[in-house]
Amino acid sequence: MDLGVDFLKSRVARRFSLLFILCAFVPTVVLIAISYQKVSGELEQQSIRRLKHEANAYGMALFDRMIRLDHELRIITRLISNAPNAPLDAAAAVGLEEIFAGVVILRPGERLEPIVGVIDPEQLQKLLGDADLADEKTFVLSNSAGSGPGRVFFGVNGRGGGAQSFAVIGEVRSDYLWGAGANPLLPPLTELTVYDRNGQGIMATENSPDGEYRDLKRRQHDDDPRVFAYQHRGEIFFASAVNIFFESRFQRTGWLILLSQARSDVMAAMDSFRQTFPVIILFLLLLILYLSMRFIRKNLEPLKRLTEGTRRVADRDFSRRVEITSNDEFEDLGHAFNEMTGQLDKQFVALQLLAEIDRAILSSLDRKEILATTLLRTREFFGCTTTIFIKHSRQSPGHIKVYTMFGRRMEDPNISYHTSSEEERGLLFSGEPARFLRDGEIQPLLASLAAECRSFLCLPVVFDHSADRLLIFGWTESPDLGEDAIAQAGQIANQLAVALANSRLVEDLEKLAIGTIEALARTVDAKSKWTSGHSERVAELSATIGRNMGLAEKEINSLQRGGLLHDIGKIGISMAILDKPGRLDEKEYAAVCEHPAIGARILEPITAYQDILPMVAQHHERYDGSGYPEGLRGEEIDLRARIMAVADVWDAVVSDRPYREGWIHDRAKKLIIDGAGSHFDPEVVEVFLAVVAEA
Repeated sequence: MDLGVDFLKSRVARRFSLLFILCAFVPTVVLIAISYQKVSGELEQQSIRRLKHEANAYGMALFDRMIRLDHELRIITRLISNAPNAPLDAAAAVGLEEIFAGVVILRPGERLEPIVGVIDPEQLQKLLGDADLADEKTFVLSNSAGSGPGRVFFGVNGRGGGAQSFAVIGEVRSDYLWGAGANPLLPPLTELTVYDRNGQGIMATENSPDGEYRDLKRRQHDDDPRVFAYQHRGEIFFASAVNIFFESRFQRTGWLILLSQARSDVMAAMDSFRQTFPVIILFLLLLILYLSMRFIRKNLEPLKRLTEGTRRVADRDFSRRVEITSNDEFEDLGHAFNEMTGQLDKQFVALQLLAEIDRAILSSLDRKEILATTLLRTREFFGCTTTIFIKHSRQSPGHIKVYTMFGRRMEDPNISYHTSSEEERGLLFSGEPARFLRDGEIQPLLASLAAECRSFLCLPVVFDHSADRLLIFGWTESPDLGEDAIAQAGQIANQLAVALANSRLVEDLEKLAIGTIEALARTVDAKSKWTSGHSERVAELSATIGRNMGLAEKEINSLQRGGLLHDIGKIGISMAILDKPGRLDEKEYAAVCEHPAIGARILEPITAYQDILPMVAQHHERYDGSGYPEGLRGEEIDLRARIMAVADVWDAVVSDRPYREGWIHDRAKKLIIDGAGSHFDPEVVEVFLAVVAEA
């Protein structure tokens, strides 16, 4: 077989290839993918932790620069205060151009005297309203950024000769203050956004988020609210925020520093690896496919021959044999396969017919149907003239019940009763696994049942440890049955015994279940002479109403069982309360209201009673939702519980109670009619009235 071209046409080859892939390729790919995810996650976490540290460090460095700005302005302020009218020494202004775009003296009357550079007077006048010119603390003025960086002014208040006040104000260079110039404060590949105390931007660099800080759509990475991720212009950024408050040294100044870094920068190395990942996967796939082809080339040819042989068997061709000379386990498998096909050739038809007989026997629990099916199918299978089932009566030893099948329909078995002699019973019910009776051994009973038959095969049907039942096949001529056929007949007899035992078991269980329910119901009713027979009457009336409403027989049966056990919860109620002749107080009434829930808890562990739990728990619910214990309303209440509610109230009011005599039926019917739509389901009431009218 040329596997180089037809490799994928073979299912076994695909299976082996899949096995190689699952065992080698998939774990490798999964391991690489998991490692990639782990490394990616660790890089993200390291980046976030680094950003958090760098944001704090940046805040401290920024504060240091502000202190220097304050220090420089205070030096000039002291010089002016010491010599108010003297011109400022040029040496005092050395180095100011590095950190200030301009420095001026603000005299009374808002007169500006330049010292270094130029300051826009209009811009300064707009911001001076936020400064306290009488405070000794340095004031910091800033305007929010628009398309470019915001402008920041530092000012120090002073007094000249004669206590005349003035202020030295400098516009700080943005690149110096924010660390974006020759001596940068910002870490590499990070972006900075500074917000004032109102959350508005003061400075915005490239790729920084637009708008106010509270507008950012943040995704938290851990419990620290200052560390998060956000999306800006289609790209994800990691960010760390730090609040800087300067009230100890400056007037009413507080900034929110946001340091961020693009995820693409953090994951650059991993993205590069991801681009090479498909190449690695492709190489692994090709290697595994090559190894799998080498392996399959050696082992696929025997499998192909076995597959062809199996297909012939599937087509019921058992004549051809497979030839395998691989000198390994495949060759042994070929020999075993050939032996198997020889056996299948003999057994296939027999097994098929036996399976049909088994299904027919075990698909029913009705004894008459089981016997009729067995007699009909076995007569067809074994080519019998007649098939007979005999049952020996233990109570009347001389009598035998006989089922005989002559026709071809399941309705045709003839049921008859016969007397037999002790000799006949000893011969027929000897307990032997299987025995043939021929001309001289045929007893009068068999001769009378099938006069035309000259040979019988008797098979005991062992039921309840007793061989008092017999399956008999009769032929007009002696049949040519081998040991396999006799063994198959014995199997059918055993299956028949199992089916009859199952039928008996189901009947016994049903009787036990019904007896248990009735016993429980009578246990409840026995607590009080006033409720004797109440559960049985409620069960019967509920079933009658359900039957008139067209419920299925299964629902009718559950209504009967539920009616018998609907008050089982009263076992947990004190006799003093149940038999109290007067009106119940609030505590006693609350105890009575617990009996539906108590009943449901009592029955809940019993699997066979699961279908009646809703009736037990809900038979005191009202249609308008005012009932107990759950306050269900309308169709939230199980239909069977709605039926039982009517039957329960009816029997309760027409029966005598310790606190009143039973009502006449007309008064009781009026109570039911008045309760339709509030206490009772109107549809159930309508059917109930029809039932009562017919009674």
